[in-house]
Amino acid sequence: MQQTSNKSKKPFNWKVLVGVLVAVLIVVAIYIGALAAKQWDFKAGTLFFIKDIMLNNFLGINAILIGLLVFIGYLILGRGFSGTIIGTMKAIIGVLLLQIGSGALVGLAKPIFAAFQKFSGTSVIPLDTYSGQVSVGKFLDAIGSGFSSWVSYALIIGLFVNIILIALRKWTNVHSLMITGHVMFQQAAVVVPVIFVLMFSKGAGLIDEKGVVSLGAQLGTIIFSGLLLGVYWGVASSATIKGTDAVTQNAGFAVGHQQMFGAAIAYKIGKYFGKAEQSSENRKMPKGLKVFEDNIFTQAVLILLVFLILILIIQFAPGLDESVRFAGKNGLVTNGYGPWKVGGGNAFWVVQLILGSFQLVASIIAIQTGVRMFVSELQQSFQGISDKLVPGALVAVDVAATYGFSPNSVTFGFISGTVAQFIGVAVVIGLSRIPGSFSIPIVIPLFITLFFNSGSIGVFANASGGYKATLAVPAIFGFLEIIVIALGLGMINSFGIKSSGLVASAANSKEAVEYLTHGPFFTGFNGMFDWNFIFGILMIIGGGHPIAAYIVFPLYLVGMLVLAQIIDTARQHKPTSMQKLFKIKPTLLEQPVSEEAVAQNA
Repeated sequence: MQQTSNKSKKPFNWKVLVGVLVAVLIVVAIYIGALAAKQWDFKAGTLFFIKDIMLNNFLGINAILIGLLVFIGYLILGRGFSGTIIGTMKAIIGVLLLQIGSGALVGLAKPIFAAFQKFSGTSVIPLDTYSGQVSVGKFLDAIGSGFSSWVSYALIIGLFVNIILIALRKWTNVHSLMITGHVMFQQAAVVVPVIFVLMFSKGAGLIDEKGVVSLGAQLGTIIFSGLLLGVYWGVASSATIKGTDAVTQNAGFAVGHQQMFGAAIAYKIGKYFGKAEQSSENRKMPKGLKVFEDNIFTQAVLILLVFLILILIIQFAPGLDESVRFAGKNGLVTNGYGPWKVGGGNAFWVVQLILGSFQLVASIIAIQTGVRMFVSELQQSFQGISDKLVPGALVAVDVAATYGFSPNSVTFGFISGTVAQFIGVAVVIGLSRIPGSFSIPIVIPLFITLFFNSGSIGVFANASGGYKATLAVPAIFGFLEIIVIALGLGMINSFGIKSSGLVASAANSKEAVEYLTHGPFFTGFNGMFDWNFIFGILMIIGGGHPIAAYIVFPLYLVGMLVLAQIIDTARQHKPTSMQKLFKIKPTLLEQPVSEEAVAQNA
């Protein structure tokens, strides 16, 4: 028996130790070089090493930071040298591809939104996860060079908080690990700027008169954002377990996406709208709706329609200066819209409008491809590490994994949610015309938001309430979330940014000034239920007064931990004290039988 145990034991991986030692020696050598460059002045040399060498050239550059994380993760997992290098390079190239796509996206969208704002007096913010991620990156880098890496640091902290909560699952009732990396980045890109603007950009010592952010403000933003994200990932994904089991016939995973609380609520309330036996899957799908199953087609049509309306208003609305018009009297696109000259300088503006809209879709696809490249490597690295730290944890995967179990529900939910959200947009347009210091932006949901948000809600509503719930719940959620996030973004833009210590000076580029003036979501916001509705409510409350944010966000963090004690995760061996208090009867697993008990029974 002892011999078998020894044979199964893995040999010590000397390559990992050697790799770590070499890396440490290189860092030490660079530090000594920095001290030498500053004539052995310890303080000046250390500052030069941290700020000018490490931050400005490595840890502050997102592509290199992501590459380093993959490199370290693969070393810990014992990947071969070639596999580690290939994975690291793919991660870095993926981030660079993301930046290429984001540059094209912003270049096309920004002049249209800016021109529309001159006409309407209010801003237009597209609800799209990738546009939101890009917008926040531009905003953070406008504050300081390399500050967009805050998102990555917060994500790392959040991941380890999630792992710790699972390791303590006996007390926390958190059972699932978030591994959908692209979603995690997008969510970090919501939390980090909001926490910074509302909690760490006001008050003495956080930002000086020149707009320089203190180290304390940077660390506070990153650490608190990481804590909030980690708790959210653990608790919200665990809340989806029971509903996911119902949808997938106990496939054994949780959902880790943008509407985890939304999906859990939809499953909980679906039974009040109909019966699970009357499933959407038992109803025939109209042939005319099947065309919307192709996401590129639907995305292209929706984006073309949105920008057609905006550009027609810019082109023909009375009272606008000719320099703001999309096209001149010769029918050609004006120089202010240079990125829209996709077909060359001599194509008429109608042709450029169509091609430019399609290029927007292409830029989103480029962003998605880049994100998938680096997230795929990062996900393998993180999941391998988590398997070593918390074996047996349930993985929270992309919500699309549930679509194959309930395809009709996805389409029904998508259609009903889309109709309701655009009704909400019409209401928001009316609210935006109300004069006053509080300016409500016009929010416009794009395809990714509409499909994955409402479609996913439809799947979980169907599992408990059938086709009636599939139509009703996404519609109710869709309408409410549009109103709430418009108000939330209005609070951030009208009060949060204006009362912050951020300074737009002549030293900033024109683009940086625009983002510092209009806020982190100038050219996009996440747009999914948990962030539109739940986080939107926090933005409304926290954005109204400087002190309110210091109350509402810590309360939200604690509230989620308390909620974890109430929810039925279907992975418990006994009820929590909160479940006993509220007389909740969770689905319990059988108590694990110890080896000693088995031996005694034998």
